[in-house]
Amino acid sequence: MKTFHSMFISGALALCLAGCEEEPPPPPPVAARPAAEEEPPPEKPAEPAVAAPLYVYNYNPVGKRDPFRSPIEDIKAADTPVGAQPLTACAEALCQWDIDQLKLVAVVSGDANPMAMVEDPMGRGHIVRRNSRMGRSGGKVTQILRDEVVVTETITTPERVVYNPVKLGLKQDDKMDPAYNLMTGKNWEP
Repeated sequence: MKTFHSMFISGALALCLAGCEEEPPPPPPVAARPAAEEEPPPEKPAEPAVAAPLYVYNYNPVGKRDPFRSPIEDIKAADTPVGAQPLTACAEALCQWDIDQLKLVAVVSGDANPMAMVEDPMGRGHIVRRNSRMGRSGGKVTQILRDEVVVTETITTPERVVYNPVKLGLKQDDKMDPAYNLMTGKNWEP
């Protein structure tokens, strides 16, 4: 029975392989046309010639209104007097006082985001970082250095815009601890 089974499988395999080796039929013969009957390819309709532009347009946005800004803001800006700042220019607590009334108390620098503490005339401390608003004219903190903070005030006139940098320096105490100076690590001697 095993031989019959193996012979049957061998025969089926041989038939399958013989059936797969069939050659594809030859391509049909192409009839030759006489040269006189050949038609020229149809011509496409003539496209109208595109005239080259006389000049190239370049857009310059200087002096034009921003199309994505609300026109209502432009109306509100036109209603305010030229020298006056809008009431909503600065709503932070440090905008109540002039910059010369504020006192720089401490600076934390040496970091990617330095900060400083400013004391108002009432004795309250406020933490400021870069781009914080302070001063009545809406000045912006532009730099925080090791011993000073630079606040830039923007003054707009009809002719131009003026940037006024104001520096708040860290005040050094005149009286030092008579026992020990932390900065140098030595005893203080008058």
